[in-house]
Amino acid sequence: MIHDLGKRLKIARIGKGLSQKQVAELLDVSKSTISQYETGESSPPTSALMKLASIFGVSADFLLGLEAHETLIVDGLAESQKEALKLIVEELRKANNKKDD
Repeated sequence: MIHDLGKRLKIARIGKGLSQKQVAELLDVSKSTISQYETGESSPPTSALMKLASIFGVSADFLLGLEAHETLIVDGLAESQKEALKLIVEELRKANNKKDD
């Protein structure tokens, strides 16, 4: 079982504003299959994992927990809101770098 795959799938799904039923329809599987992926009862096959990454607009590496950083899904935000988030992230990084010095 891939560590936190289910959690990442759920985060990505919610970030896209999709229900389990909607994702199931896009993958042509049952809603219970999506629920099992999210709870860790089962893992999606590679083909489904790739399609899920595409649907959610994230990398397969993110879903598998291989990326060193988290992905922030900003779909549905206005450009000004996206810019504000970028500034906040930059300031947090600066503060963190100063703390490490």
